[in-house]
Amino acid sequence: MSPPHVVRMELDTFSVVDRPALATWFGDVFTDLLAPLCPASVSELVAVARGYQPSDTTPWGPPGYARLLLSSGDFTLQSWSAALSDLPSFLRVQLVQLDSQGLPLVDGGWCAEILLKDDPSFPHQIVVTAARSLFGGWISHVVQQKWLAAFRSGATLARACGGWITLDRVGVRTAHEVAAGVGLDESLFTAAEVARGPHWATLLGPRQVAALGGVQQVCASAPCHAVEDLGGGRILLQLTEHLDDVPPDALNELVKFLRPVLH
Repeated sequence: MSPPHVVRMELDTFSVVDRPALATWFGDVFTDLLAPLCPASVSELVAVARGYQPSDTTPWGPPGYARLLLSSGDFTLQSWSAALSDLPSFLRVQLVQLDSQGLPLVDGGWCAEILLKDDPSFPHQIVVTAARSLFGGWISHVVQQKWLAAFRSGATLARACGGWITLDRVGVRTAHEVAAGVGLDESLFTAAEVARGPHWATLLGPRQVAALGGVQQVCASAPCHAVEDLGGGRILLQLTEHLDDVPPDALNELVKFLRPVLH
């Protein structure tokens, strides 16, 4: 439903997450990042839906996945806490434009969503996406800083082993993973040791930082606009000042720097 070009923020973590704190963080992300983008009243958005069963006419997602869609009337810390408790393995909150029959509007529609996937066989994945068209063609510096702030707090809260923010045309795999022929399963199983690619904002986890020479070495030598020590061995690299201005030369320099921890 979303155009192929989206702003995508993803955090991967093998750690046990504080669920009440995570619920608060999700609420802040929704309120600060996604709700202001939606060019419609929240009463027009999808209402609560449980017990999803996919079909040819309502292809909401893969078989076996539960899907929880929240509207503002149910969007409270209590509802989030209950949702995280009731659906520990999969949670998706999606804002989507509907047509006159209450179905998702595909052509010319808009979509933004928050996804939590907590599979015991894989790390947690926390993904926040918004169609770039929702930003009116220009993602302001103020908006970019809000996404970075949410990324920092989420990385610390979840004790993330890696993550990134980018303008993504690929989907669940990063552009680097597609180019390198790396499957999603392999990426997730090695997420703690191997970065999932160079991005506008790249979060390096403790093992990746250690492989690159340690915190001081990375902070002193990373070829980025900004380098931030988040504590706990985690470092956030911001490649350029603006999300939609990433010259190929800058990206190539980051690739060279990250090569020891890339597939």
